[in-house]
Amino acid sequence: MESKIVIFETNKLDGKMSKNPKFYPKNISEKERYSKFYEDRINLGKKLGIDGNHIFKSRQKGLSSVEYPNGKYILLNEKHMTKKDYYLEDLPADILIISSKYPKIIVGNPQADCPILICEDRKKGYTALSHCGSIYINRKLPIDTIKALLDCCNSDIKDIYVYIGSSIKKESYIYDKYPKWATNKDLWKNYITKESDGYHIDLVGAIEKQLHDVGITNIEISPIDTAKNPNYYSHTNEKKGLQKEGGQNFVGFYYK
Repeated sequence: MESKIVIFETNKLDGKMSKNPKFYPKNISEKERYSKFYEDRINLGKKLGIDGNHIFKSRQKGLSSVEYPNGKYILLNEKHMTKKDYYLEDLPADILIISSKYPKIIVGNPQADCPILICEDRKKGYTALSHCGSIYINRKLPIDTIKALLDCCNSDIKDIYVYIGSSIKKESYIYDKYPKWATNKDLWKNYITKESDGYHIDLVGAIEKQLHDVGITNIEISPIDTAKNPNYYSHTNEKKGLQKEGGQNFVGFYYK
């Protein structure tokens, strides 16, 4: 089946895609930071040929002071589209879903190493997106993302096509000790391996395993390693002092 969505990824050429103060000089005010972030989003819209105000992003627990049950999803509709700037809509959830009823509206999430998961039901015309960092993969958010589609629109597994976005790859993601967040030992036994230079973590492999476990076979994986590609922001490189200027990549989709 043909895809009905357009998937995109920003990089350093598109701006910082964040208002986080750590990415700006100390003398820059909050108002100036938000203004620059807003400008980046408007310019992204122009690049894609849509309104840059029409971008949705969830507020995920662990990254903000919000609590909700694991795997919570929100199905976007008109009630979420009353503000001029959709980015200001408060959406506390792991997963956002939108239907083909709403073309040219972006659903996305910033990242700087973590994979973004985009799951499209090509028959029913619904697509779900989730930000799958290591702690979220550990609690099986990839499976919850598929379950959200099954619950939301009674999807058939065979109709779901998955894109795993650009992210840090196993060759680059290395811990000196076994990571404390990896509490799901069965999940990680083949995806965290001890090598001569430390523990290598295969986030994409762990996501693929979960998708295969629920019967997903249509999977596309971005080959880009954010820690190796100089055009992409990387949190790992930032921590190592290898990245001169900080920011985030924004990964998302919209219906044609």
